[in-house]
Amino acid sequence: MLDPAVAAIVDELNEIVRPDGAELRIRASGPESLALELDLSASECPECVVPKELLLAIVASRVAESCPHVHDVTLADPREA
Repeated sequence: MLDPAVAAIVDELNEIVRPDGAELRIRASGPESLALELDLSASECPECVVPKELLLAIVASRVAESCPHVHDVTLADPREA
């Protein structure tokens, strides 16, 4: 079951990336882990979206504040494919 705090964080962070046509999607969530995927399929300017390293740092920081039990946060970014 998805932790409601994790879902709220993802919703909050989607407000940051949606103006650039991106969306964070939850791939997997466990008691101590969160795996996200950056969906750029609706983006006309993928390079305008926050770079992966910065986005991952923001996600990890927010998760650490609200869900300290989640230690492992990953982000799949199609720009690295």
